[in-house]
Amino acid sequence: MLKFLKDKKKDNKGFTLVELVIVVAILAILVGILAPQYTKYVEKSRKAADASNLENLVTVIKTAAADASDSVPVGKYTISVTATGTSVTADPEANLGTIKSVVTEFAGDKWEQTSLKSSRWPDKEIKAEIDVKQDGKITVNYTPKNVTE
Repeated sequence: MLKFLKDKKKDNKGFTLVELVIVVAILAILVGILAPQYTKYVEKSRKAADASNLENLVTVIKTAAADASDSVPVGKYTISVTATGTSVTADPEANLGTIKSVVTEFAGDKWEQTSLKSSRWPDKEIKAEIDVKQDGKITVNYTPKNVTE
């Protein structure tokens, strides 16, 4: 009665070729399904990093404008982040030196080296237009509009 337990096959030492092919096929299907989702999330994280970098520079100007020890002159300022770096422009242009020194003080020496991580922005650029008014109010407009979403 226990004879079938004694007669075990000695040649079952691995996977058959059919089993191996099935496992490889299943893995290929999973990779085919997940790879596009992975690249979508990577791109989304790059865009979020770009938006965060721009928002940090906007916060620098807002903080400096609110700080009593720093004086941000009344005017319009534009922060542009591109694939090659970051720039600030001022209107009136006489305020450019002041605003660059304020940004350098709060953000460090290398803020101009901040560049886009995502290549999928329209016009390959994101920017914020900051309007510092006489009464102390600050308004910010982003281009494209979905930068802060």
